[in-house]
Amino acid sequence: MIRTILREYVPASWFHPVGIRKVLRRLEPLLPDVSGKLFLTFTLARETCNGDPEAAFEHARKRLRKVFYRLRQGVEHQGRTYAINAPYCVKVEFHEDGWAHFHVIFLTSRFLPGQLLNDLWALGRCNVERIKSQGEFRYLLKYVCKGFALPEWILRRRRLRVFQSSHGFLKKPADEPAPEAEEEIAPEKPRTSKRRFAGNIGERLSRWARMGQVIAGEIGTKTARYSQFVLRGNFQEILSQLVLPVAREGRYLGNGQILIREPGDLSIWLADYYE
Repeated sequence: MIRTILREYVPASWFHPVGIRKVLRRLEPLLPDVSGKLFLTFTLARETCNGDPEAAFEHARKRLRKVFYRLRQGVEHQGRTYAINAPYCVKVEFHEDGWAHFHVIFLTSRFLPGQLLNDLWALGRCNVERIKSQGEFRYLLKYVCKGFALPEWILRRRRLRVFQSSHGFLKKPADEPAPEAEEEIAPEKPRTSKRRFAGNIGERLSRWARMGQVIAGEIGTKTARYSQFVLRGNFQEILSQLVLPVAREGRYLGNGQILIREPGDLSIWLADYYE
């Protein structure tokens, strides 16, 4: 008999507190060694764009492109010319008040004066450092917003790029092209459908919270079959209601996983069971 379990659906998304781990697992093999490389941080003064964090974010992205262009061309500073023309990546993070700051890593060990960078940026404070270790880089990618209290203006957007890289930054596997640096990597698709739910980021998060994943077979094997279902409510809320009776039946496997022995075990979780 094929073992079947139900668990919470976790998408591969920068905006999901658990799903971000899936994104990083896929990104990890493509990351270069950045130890000792140039590490820049760009912050935004709160008066930027009349105190509007979303407008300031859009303005800052345009300013970053101009800063990179100026650095490629070479900039005079105190009698010397400084030029940075190397592959780079940009990671954006958000404070609890909705304001963004940007981390940039250039694949170069060249020196860049902090005052020069602040003069080019002119939207807030800049820091010039070196990445100490690869572990520090991985930690940098771990969060979009500490605690995942995403600002409201982000939840209203359909798309937002969290991580971007220039040509030559990511390593390219021999057997497949490197993924595009989008705001999220597509989640595992249900085998029963090729359609993806549209909507803004907040709507997608709400829908994902009401989805469960059913796995028939041994997790992680090539023969396992994965299906997604819309539940009658938030997975965690339903789990809190059903975990005790499920445990008494010997079907709770821990870590939010439920053993499904017969169709009725799954039906009470589904949206159409109560509709």
